[in-house]
Amino acid sequence: MREIALSSVTLDPASGLLREAARAAHMQLPDYADKYDWDTLFYDVYRAGPHIVFQGPPFLNLLEPLKASAPFTGAFGFPRFAARHFGQKKRGEIWLRSDAQTVEIDGPLGRYAIAVQPDLAHLFAGRRVITTLSKDNDLRWIADWVRFYARIHGADGVLFYDNGSSAYGMADLQATLDEAAGGAFPAVAVSWPFRYGPQGGMAGAVNGVEADWDSDFCQTGSLQHARHRFLRRALSVLNVDVDELVLDDEGCTSIFAATEASHRGFIKFPGRWINTHAAPPAQRATCRHADFVFRDLPDEAVCPPKYCLVPGRADRLAYSWSVHNLFGAAANRHISTRFSYRHMRGITNSWKEDRWAATGADPATLPRDAALEAAFAVAGLPRSH
Repeated sequence: MREIALSSVTLDPASGLLREAARAAHMQLPDYADKYDWDTLFYDVYRAGPHIVFQGPPFLNLLEPLKASAPFTGAFGFPRFAARHFGQKKRGEIWLRSDAQTVEIDGPLGRYAIAVQPDLAHLFAGRRVITTLSKDNDLRWIADWVRFYARIHGADGVLFYDNGSSAYGMADLQATLDEAAGGAFPAVAVSWPFRYGPQGGMAGAVNGVEADWDSDFCQTGSLQHARHRFLRRALSVLNVDVDELVLDDEGCTSIFAATEASHRGFIKFPGRWINTHAAPPAQRATCRHADFVFRDLPDEAVCPPKYCLVPGRADRLAYSWSVHNLFGAAANRHISTRFSYRHMRGITNSWKEDRWAATGADPATLPRDAALEAAFAVAGLPRSH
């Protein structure tokens, strides 16, 4: 698979402009400024059918200077109606109806000559695709993740965004995806080297007050990019991380097949934790998914939901693909009781917390997840020992 190019644009310092902070100053932790994306104007500029999509983090204070710049001047509203802006839920997009192959931004933000990247929706047309954003996840985990979804759910496409891994290069990642796919389906790695952004919730809390999830633009950006440049014509799409394995808790139906057959073309499902306990014990340096088959306690504790959808049926343009939600869709309120994902505590590089140290339950009390164990056997996933 060829390398995927992005037409990224960073604000020219000479413009004197930066993106304003999305979070009030009194709710910013000391490392907020280091993590926040102040200067990415566009992640990518690409074709989506008859439109050019200028996609970046939320434009915020940069939107009006953009509207005052060529080629957008006079394009919004009457009489041309050639441009639309979508800025909800950590999303920054301008859709411009144009057949141009190159564009030049010229105005208050400076001058930028930009090549319009090609529409790649044909790569995944009619396919069942898994997509994720990852950083430094071990290559053996990535390979096992692809094989699990191909063999258990019938996935026949992989779109994998890499957020600046230092443990390996993009060539190694692409080779791993190609090997796991075995030449049977397209597997595409995309370099997405942008600041992830400050955390929300208790991870971003100030004086015990939880922060809003208002400043972590990167992952939502990758999902919107996947949606528009690659996956508009996919049969169905599953958004899950490398440490998340979906199962049908009532049988063996593919999550893709169930989503395609559903009324709204959308299924949202919860997760449950799988403990780091293994018999025989697994080691952090060599562990694999199939080492872990014991549920955490309390067993009813759930993780934030993920989802599978049918592009074009479940997601109107005004809706937003995000990490745990399809924002704007009425179906987003419903959580499936049939499907859930197993969240593997041991499959982690502990970028957020030490998940191995976070579990202290007596192994003798942990229930075995027979469905997960059976799925590993069907998928042929190896253990580390």
